[in-house]
Amino acid sequence: MPAIGLAARLTLTTALLLPVHLHAQQRSSSTNLDALQRLLVAEDARGTGEAGLAPLLEGIRSSDSLLRRVAVRGIGRLQRPDLARLLLPALNDPLPSVRAEAANAMVQGLKRVRRGAPVVDTLQLSTRIAFDAIVAALAREATPAAIDALAEALGRLPFADTVEVRAAESAMRTRSGAILSIGIVHGMYSLALAQSRRAPGGLSPDGVQLLRRASVSAAPPEVRRLAVLALGLIGGLDSSTTRVALKEGDEQVRRLALAGAASLALGERTAAVTHALADPSPIVRVAAVGAWRALQATPACNPLIALATRDVHPWVRLIAIDSLGAPCTDSAAVRAALAGIVDRPGAPADAHGWQAPARALEALAHIDAAAARARLARYLASRRWQERVTAGHAAATIGDDAALYPLAHDGDQNVREAAVAGLAALKKHAADTVYLAALSSPGFQVVLAAATALSGTTAERALPTLLDAFDRVSAERSENARDPRVAMLRRIGELGSASTVERMTPYLADFDSTIATMTATLLTRWSGKPATARPAPLPIHPEPLAQLFMTKGVQLRVTLNAASGGGSFIIALFPDEAPATAARLIRLAREGFYAGGILQRVEPNFVVQGGGPGATEYIGDSTFMRDELTGRTQARGTIGISARGRDTGDAQLYVNVVDNPLLDHEYTVAGVIVSGRAVSERIMDGDVIAKVEVLGFTPR
Repeated sequence: MPAIGLAARLTLTTALLLPVHLHAQQRSSSTNLDALQRLLVAEDARGTGEAGLAPLLEGIRSSDSLLRRVAVRGIGRLQRPDLARLLLPALNDPLPSVRAEAANAMVQGLKRVRRGAPVVDTLQLSTRIAFDAIVAALAREATPAAIDALAEALGRLPFADTVEVRAAESAMRTRSGAILSIGIVHGMYSLALAQSRRAPGGLSPDGVQLLRRASVSAAPPEVRRLAVLALGLIGGLDSSTTRVALKEGDEQVRRLALAGAASLALGERTAAVTHALADPSPIVRVAAVGAWRALQATPACNPLIALATRDVHPWVRLIAIDSLGAPCTDSAAVRAALAGIVDRPGAPADAHGWQAPARALEALAHIDAAAARARLARYLASRRWQERVTAGHAAATIGDDAALYPLAHDGDQNVREAAVAGLAALKKHAADTVYLAALSSPGFQVVLAAATALSGTTAERALPTLLDAFDRVSAERSENARDPRVAMLRRIGELGSASTVERMTPYLADFDSTIATMTATLLTRWSGKPATARPAPLPIHPEPLAQLFMTKGVQLRVTLNAASGGGSFIIALFPDEAPATAARLIRLAREGFYAGGILQRVEPNFVVQGGGPGATEYIGDSTFMRDELTGRTQARGTIGISARGRDTGDAQLYVNVVDNPLLDHEYTVAGVIVSGRAVSERIMDGDVIAKVEVLGFTPR
């Protein structure tokens, strides 16, 4: 997943949320398991396997409703407008579940279409055709779940202009009732999200009023959350709506309502945020830290000092510590507080004792370089790799390149990555010898940082060193090496010439199509002769997809290491929504992939992520996981799969610790925590998974 830094952590109230309706899963006892297996295998191969697209194309015409629905969904996941047009008849299917699936799949099929892009191929689905079809289906639909799916899909279309946005709004308002449904509001949220990203067109006054009505209605909490979030995205939280939402019983609504604090008069605004800093919910207090900083360009930070030193929830303390790294009017008090936290000795037996002092050192480095420098030695010599990473970040902030050079040769790959990135920022190409040495690292994250730092280098040894490193990393045949390989290939492209053609020609047949295509472009440029990529993908591990699809009650039990606080939580998987994902997780759990895995990323009010080797998101299972996107929302407690682009799942897990609709239709929702959610929501950066056990499934 893309990283979110300090600034975004402090303003997540404007970027997150919600659950959507869940499609009813209709199972047919007469479904041919062999046919279902062929269909699921074809989808997992993205139509490139032995059977090609045939099982999917046959499936959408099947008399079996389950096969029709699965095939419709599978074609949408291919994200091909030429195939998405074949889904138009499914909007008239006799079954509501198929009609709902068709709406979602059609819009997913347009995912690669730019807003307003003209359709050259008349066989492709266009935004206009999809809009007309969905609006017509919405007008005649009588089943609530299908209405929701159609409305949500309508809001996600890549509209070209304000006229189209207004037409979509009108269609949704026409189907809205006295109590707005989740699908209608989700559709409006999608339009608001597009506007916040500077897409053409915004919401009309009537659209804004619809959302305000939903935010204070008797609708379920997830509807009110989504309405408040949408209003926050477009600056539509007026003072009256904000006042009501800030007093909501639902903690997520109160959290999101803080985005409207600016609509209140200054005195009332300060009082509201002060109240939120003492809210009983830690997710509200985390959001209130960002809201307090937004009150003024340079606020008084005594309330943040209080949270940083005394709050009962560690996430709140850490976010408050981070926030103190920006200017405050009471700067002397802030410096003293941070220094006190840094100097506080951590209990050696406490796996979490290092975190507050480490974060305080990084914050101190931003506001008092001398004070941070005086405390840096302890972290440079620490036996804990996370503290040495902190030393690297702090050294880069205060400009202490002398401290970074030894860290660039550290035995831990995450420490090396931090040092290389720090040297790249401070020394540029004066440290090229360090980057060239780092290319030999076994850590993909270090190789990526080094190759990135070498951009524009003129070092004599750069090209041969890059070529050797590229060969070495490529020999591991890991799709999760794509990012460092792409970075190295870009540097090779900058430095190579016709004499490099022979060395790189074998990569026209690389196992990664991205690398093969980039190689073809380079060889064509160097030689002046057209080169053609001929990728040879890694084989897909055979899995019992159909059997798993038809199995109910499949679960994973995740147990944390005792030193990380122990405890466990149980995930109910969604094998009928994401069978290939469920199968991979089950197989990896049984192979021990997750045992000892570190949860390296904790973003309060966003996600907890990790579980792969190396405590980095750049190393995962050797073959990518395909995205299995559905109409299910990224609600609090759901489990997703980390990825860095379409169909690049690395098998690392993330837990949504709040509702995150921003991730909807982008990342696979693999399951939901049904027991022990509190355990997942107290995970700290660096916690370790002891084991993951499979419950309820034994493949035949």
